Amino acid sequence: MGKILLTFFVAGLISATGFAQTDNAIEKTKTGLFKNKTAYKKCGITMTNAQFFKLVGDDPNMSEFVKPLAINYLGDALLTAATSVLIFWPIGEQIAGNDDPNWTLAYIGAGCALLSIPFKKGFEKNADKAMKFYNNGYKKVAVDFRLNFNSNGLGLAMKF
Repeated sequence: MGKILLTFFVAGLISATGFAQTDNAIEKTKTGLFKNKTAYKKCGITMTNAQFFKLVGDDPNMSEFVKPLAINYLGDALLTAATSVLIFWPIGEQIAGNDDPNWTLAYIGAGCALLSIPFKKGFEKNADKAMKFYNNGYKKVAVDFRLNFNSNGLGLAMKF
């Protein structure tokens, strides 16, 4: 009788600890009205790019990903801020009653918006690398397969 109770106790203990564990992996999700914005989710909490950068920056095992993420994040943030100011300045002047606002500023702001796209894509690419590194238990992925187009045509490329 004692062995049966011990068996049930151990089985119950194992099942209880199995259900108590949480999934600590980071996953990539699409957000926004048209599902065009990328966000990262950990433990059911959706993180902004700034929060993801802070998560990577606070983890000492992820130090190799901090600098590329910082460059792309700051470049995107500065160009987005410049875009907002440069586009809305002439609009504000027009609303305020200025007959001849400087629309060249709006054109420069549109150029800044276009320049911020590579920074956004670079952040997303480096964040994906950091996410894979984190989810693999701080181990690099041995081989990365991707579709590549070069002078020989379309093919499968391996990155080590």
